[in-house]
Amino acid sequence: MTESPLIVRGLEDLVAYIPHRLGVEPVNSVVVFPTDPGSAPISRVDLPRTPDEVEMVAKGIVPAYADRGTEVVLLAYTDRRDLAEAACEGISAALGPACPVVAAVTVNGDRWVRLDRPEHGVVSQAVRDRFAAEGLYRSGKVPYSSPSQHKASFAPSPHAIPVEVMASARAAAATALRSLDGIEGERAWMRVVLNRHVISGGALSDPDAARLLSNVQDIELRDHAWTAISRQDADRHAHLWKDVLTRSPAGLQAAAAALAAYGFWIGGDGISARVALERIPPEQSYSMANLIGTALAAGIDPKTMPVPNELPEGFFSRQPPPPTGGAHAERRVPPSPPQSGPTPGATR
Repeated sequence: MTESPLIVRGLEDLVAYIPHRLGVEPVNSVVVFPTDPGSAPISRVDLPRTPDEVEMVAKGIVPAYADRGTEVVLLAYTDRRDLAEAACEGISAALGPACPVVAAVTVNGDRWVRLDRPEHGVVSQAVRDRFAAEGLYRSGKVPYSSPSQHKASFAPSPHAIPVEVMASARAAAATALRSLDGIEGERAWMRVVLNRHVISGGALSDPDAARLLSNVQDIELRDHAWTAISRQDADRHAHLWKDVLTRSPAGLQAAAAALAAYGFWIGGDGISARVALERIPPEQSYSMANLIGTALAAGIDPKTMPVPNELPEGFFSRQPPPPTGGAHAERRVPPSPPQSGPTPGATR
C-alpha cells in the first residue's frame, strides 16, 4: 500500500515540519524548501555572515535549483534579522526568475517572521505534536535537538568492536581474498547478513560487524556492499553502516563512513551524509567519499543519478587478473604443433 503524502499547509506547518524532514532542528542555517518537494531537493547550508559568504552560498545553491523551474521558500534560522535578510536577498537574486522565491522567512525557536511582507506567527504546540506524531509513525524517529547532538551520534561508540575480534576478522579476510572462491564466499555471506539486518533493523553482533568492516577494506567487496543499497532501503543501509562506523577502530572508518554517507544521500538526508564523511580523517583521501562529497557540494539531486544497485548484475564483479608476462604469459597461447615443412625464412 502506498503511504499517503504528508500535507503541509502554510508557514506554521512548514516550520514545524522542517526538523522532521532534516532529522535535526536547524540552527544558524538557511533551508531551501521547494513548494513541490518531488521536483527538487531540500537543502540546508550554514548561515552566511559576510557578503563574501553570501555570494559563495548563493553560487553553491544555484546548480541544484536553477534548471528545475520550481518555486522555493527560504527559511533562515537565526535571531539576527540582518543576517537573515542578507542571506535571503543574495540567494533570491542568484536563483533569479527561473526559480522564484515565493516566501523568505526568519525562524527563531517557535517564532517565524516573513522578510518579504508583514506577516509573522508562532508555531503552536498542537502543530508541533501533529508533526512529531507523523514523524514517529512514518520513520519511528524524532529529530535531534541540535546539530551538535546530531553530530555526536556519529562519534565513536563505547561499544567498539573488541580488538581481538577485529584482529581475527582481518586475518580471515586476508585469507579469503587470496582466491576467487574465497571472495565469492564472502560476497554470498555479505548478501545474507546485509539483507537480514536491513529487514530486521537489528544491530550487528561484534563478529559480524568485524567481518563486514574487514571485507569492505577491499574495494571489490566494498563495491559489493555499495550495490546492495537500493533507493527503497537506502536509509536502513545508512543506519547499518553508521552503526559499523561508530564501532570501527581508528584507521578503518573510511569505507563504512562512505557507505553510510551514500545511503543517507540516496535516502535524501544530506546533513547526515556530510557528518558521516567528516568521520574520515582529513589527511586520508578516499575516492568514494570524494565522489559523494563532490555531489553534496554541487547540490546534485540523488533522484537524478543512477545508483550502482540499478546497474547490470556483475558490473562490479572481480575478474581474474591477466597474466603479467614471463612463462605464465606464454602459456596463454596453446603450443603449436611441430612444423613438418621447412622453417620459414627468407622468400625463396
